Amino acid sequence: MTPSLTLICALPTSLIFEISNGFCFESPAPHEILVNGQSVLTTPRNVFTLRGLNSATEYRIEVRSGGKRLKTTARTRPLSVVLKPEDFGARGDGLTDDTNALQAALSAAPPDAIVRLERSYLTGPLFLKSRMGLEVAKGAKLLGLRDIEKWPILPGLLYDEKGKETAWLGSWEGRPQGCHAALINILGATDVSVFGEGLIDGQSGFDTWWAHPKTQQAGSWRPRLIFAVDSQNLTFEGFTLANSPSWNLHPLHCQTVTAACLNITAPANSPNTDGFDPESCENVVGAGIHFTVGDDCIAIKSGKIEMARKDLRPTRSVRISNCWMQDGHGGVTLGSEMAAGIYGVVVRDCRFTGTDRGVRVKTRRGRGKDAIVKGAWFDNIEMDGVGTAFVVNSFYDVDADAKTEYVRSRDPQPVSDLTPWLGGFKLTNIRCDKVRNAVVYLLGLPEQPIIGVEIDGLYARFDADAKPEPPDMAASIPPEWHRGIYIVNARHVRLRHIDIEGQAGDKIHLENVS
Repeated sequence: MTPSLTLICALPTSLIFEISNGFCFESPAPHEILVNGQSVLTTPRNVFTLRGLNSATEYRIEVRSGGKRLKTTARTRPLSVVLKPEDFGARGDGLTDDTNALQAALSAAPPDAIVRLERSYLTGPLFLKSRMGLEVAKGAKLLGLRDIEKWPILPGLLYDEKGKETAWLGSWEGRPQGCHAALINILGATDVSVFGEGLIDGQSGFDTWWAHPKTQQAGSWRPRLIFAVDSQNLTFEGFTLANSPSWNLHPLHCQTVTAACLNITAPANSPNTDGFDPESCENVVGAGIHFTVGDDCIAIKSGKIEMARKDLRPTRSVRISNCWMQDGHGGVTLGSEMAAGIYGVVVRDCRFTGTDRGVRVKTRRGRGKDAIVKGAWFDNIEMDGVGTAFVVNSFYDVDADAKTEYVRSRDPQPVSDLTPWLGGFKLTNIRCDKVRNAVVYLLGLPEQPIIGVEIDGLYARFDADAKPEPPDMAASIPPEWHRGIYIVNARHVRLRHIDIEGQAGDKIHLENVS
């Protein structure tokens, strides 16, 4: 392919770029990056950040890579002033509770200002506003208080004097419910950025937030590390997220969200520590992110059926590129809370290693007629040591309200306003080594088959030491070992250029498929 260089986003003191060259996450040889003719950075990463730039300034960018020269120009954003929390009374010693001083600095920031963190700050939840940036500089730490009682609660919904819903503040697994405020909160704001090379650590553990993951604690559900709702033009770049109480980065009802060059990490046994969960959002970009988490690395959602019936807000136009999903339940997941629909997802140039599933679509009866997944393209993906490379599960029954015969039955049920719809899946140029359970495992509903599956260019080999395990989570899915392609209940299926060796049984198994 012909390499290309694209500006992902501009900040006041930095520019973030992506190189598309056919390699996943990083290239075999490093790129040399020049700014105004001077060499400033050498990196193998295909997504990179140029830092220490002047605000409101245009730069000439050149990338020398693989014998090619890629050139462009880009301009940084304006900057009015840089504020430091020490000027507002912060100690910055990592031991003193600096919540009040940090919030004072954030609240005092004028338009186009940056609040810069350069030390270690122990804090409770903080709230950002429009037209500002929070910089967690290299070496800086933002540490969450371990005392649960010091994390305030956000109510699920706000109402006017006539009882009409006016704002959504708290969310738990696809429903508007009271939830502890995140460490960083962006509520109804525009043009907000959180960036830098520092650490944002929730300091969660099994003696605090992870102790009772499915019950409310101190009167409400667990918080995220970063939560944004009803906001637009958001940028999250560069920093490390660690030890979140639950999901790490959760934008809800947001437009134009960019997450780039992040490191998101949590212990493998930490409950529900999803990496990046855009929910009912539009125009989302995730690029150059490295995940090692205890749940799905990326989970694209759009709420449960109560939410969709009140206010139909699907997720639209999501692009994930040059990311490395290392460990977790799923590399890229669509669902299971997707009752308002998911449209237009592109995942390309990504690497999945050690995840239970690679690409994962999960739904069930009861999600509703608007629970539509349509148009998802996965291209140029490398997988190594993945349980199941591509799974569609229409019988996902993990929720407490889903353990019914209606959800689990493999017999056709009447199509109703509770029946979801899946289709328009395209996989191209997929390479899988050391697959454990199945290469492709697709389960559509008998009454509502998957409509449209195209796989063109699939290479797969198996892990000789693998043991039988279910390809995904549902009572009706038996353990599998070295399964090739298994498709049940689907229409308009096209398989081309399939290279699978070492499978147990038939290479391709089809039931009720045309």
